[in-house]
Amino acid sequence: MEGSSTPYIDTPYGLLTEGGRWYHVREQDVKEYAGTVLHHVPLGQLLRWADTWIESARTVVAWALPGMLWSLPVEWAGGGAVLLFVAWALLSPALPSLLAVRLVSMLDHVLAQALYYVATMSALAAAEMYAALGVGLLGFVLLRWGVLGGAIGYIVRPLRRVLYPLPVADQVLRGLIVRVALKHRLSLPQVDDITEDILNNLHSHQKSGTDDT
Repeated sequence: MEGSSTPYIDTPYGLLTEGGRWYHVREQDVKEYAGTVLHHVPLGQLLRWADTWIESARTVVAWALPGMLWSLPVEWAGGGAVLLFVAWALLSPALPSLLAVRLVSMLDHVLAQALYYVATMSALAAAEMYAALGVGLLGFVLLRWGVLGGAIGYIVRPLRRVLYPLPVADQVLRGLIVRVALKHRLSLPQVDDITEDILNNLHSHQKSGTDDT
């Protein structure tokens, strides 16, 4: 571990973040293959961004739902929110953007979301849109508690395995490393070796019976 403020533990199977998410690459491997990237963005920050981006469907839908409830019938708004969640969860691992992940990090604050919902739900109540108000409050609770993500995960996880060669956490971390390299015009000639090490660590982790991907 790299100091008390570093949000991960380096294990023989890869990196375990404080949020309980596995990344099947060792700290030393990242330093070896992408050390120049770490001069610009520390590994701890990359992992924070990756964790945030993996959960970004929750944040995006939480901010989109009130607007959908205001402009669409309740049934369409609810269905649209679920479809948006599924689509974002499926496609976002392929598109980790440094600008977007910073924005999502700001929008994910509980206090900001709570104030947003107080204002928007009050507007719905003032307009006597009580069904929309109920769906909005229920949606906020289900999103913040992770209930919606857990339920939809049964659909999303098998589809992700088909779409991506790596587990989603590793896919996002690798993508962020590449984005930082592109931003700073850094060369990563061994980036494919990171993928190979991830797969090797994943297989070892699965054999140990402790995998949590």
